[in-house]
Parts: sequence; structure tokens; C-alpha cells
Amino acid sequence: MSRARVLLPLFILLPLLVSVPFFVSAQNASSDLRATIRAELLSDPRTSSLSEAQIDALVGLLADEAEKQGITSQDIQWRPESSERFVATESAAPQEAAECGGGFLCTMSEAFGFVGADTTIPFTLGAASMALVWLLAEMMHRRRHPYVSVAPSSGM
Repeated sequence: MSRARVLLPLFILLPLLVSVPFFVSAQNASSDLRATIRAELLSDPRTSSLSEAQIDALVGLLADEAEKQGITSQDIQWRPESSERFVATESAAPQEAAECGGGFLCTMSEAFGFVGADTTIPFTLGAASMALVWLLAEMMHRRRHPYVSVAPSSGM
């Protein structure tokens, strides 16, 4: 009985202690979301004529709807990266050469569209291809040479 009295408060406190960080981070995320929405609204020249109360009301409405839809502050602040990084230019060639080193595996990886010195994906695809070839060869061999069971002969 005394053991149950000791364990009961522990079982009550444990979920409470585990859930506290989630509530605190949710409040921080909500305040970050509201601050991001406010900053985006204030950066728009069309909102310069609005009063502070109108901006507060607009921020509240937009933040509530964003929370319902699961939109975070990072989603609002996201901007697409510059496409210059993905375009093959002469300035990008020395970086790739330094990363790859011009080895056979890197050259073959780049020939098949993989960039960089990491050869995990090409090796995995190669192993899967070899397994498929082995499986097909095994099927063809079994078709040409079927296994025939020998009937037991009576030794009389």
C-alpha cells in the first residue's frame, strides 16, 4: 500500500513534466508566427494607412487561420533559392572537380546524373541491377533445365 502511495504521484507528475516543453514550444511558435505575420504586413506599403488596432486584428485573424492550417513561421519566411546555383557555369566547374577528384567512380556517377563524391546511390543501383540480372539468368536456366524428380525404383 505504501508503495502505491509513492508511485501514484510519480505517475501523475511524469506526464505533466513531459508535456510542459510541448506547451511552452507551442506558445513560442505562436508568438513567432504572430511576429512574422506582423513583420510581413508592415513591410507591405498597402498597410501604411492602417491603424495599430487594425493591424493587430489582422495579425490575429491571419495567425489563427495559419495555426489551423499548420503553417509555421518558417513557411512564411521561406524564399526560393537562386537558380544560379543549379545552372552549370564555368565558376561551378572547379568546385565540382575539387569535390569529385576526377576518379572513375565520380566520373561515372556524374555521367548518370549524380553529383558529388558520394557513391552510395550508384553502388546501390548497381547491386540491384546485378541482383535482377542474376534472377533473370536463374529463371532462364531453370526453364532450360527443369528439375525432374526421379521416381524411387523398387530394388527387387
